[in-house]
Amino acid sequence: MPAPRPQPAWLASSVLYQIYPQSFADGNGDGIGDLAGALERLDHLAWLGVDAVWFSPLFASPFADAGYDVADYLSVAPRYGTNEDLVAFVDAARSRGIRVLLD
Repeated sequence: MPAPRPQPAWLASSVLYQIYPQSFADGNGDGIGDLAGALERLDHLAWLGVDAVWFSPLFASPFADAGYDVADYLSVAPRYGTNEDLVAFVDAARSRGIRVLLD
């Protein structure tokens, strides 16, 4: 068995905030949370002292298992936005010192 990788130093004292995309924040008014809604809440997360946002699966999926049945790890599920929306979220989070983890 290979030796475990060392934990990144930043992780030891970080505040992580998990976001379940479809119920966190709806940015376009369709009743389903999305990346646009999450982006609108970034300043609040920064105010809370969040160091990293951990997204539950937000990739393309048939949603038979709440999105954990990922069909395409390279494409954001259309209900949550686009790959460009994810890039915009990551860039905005980074500018606030917040890391982004994808499940």
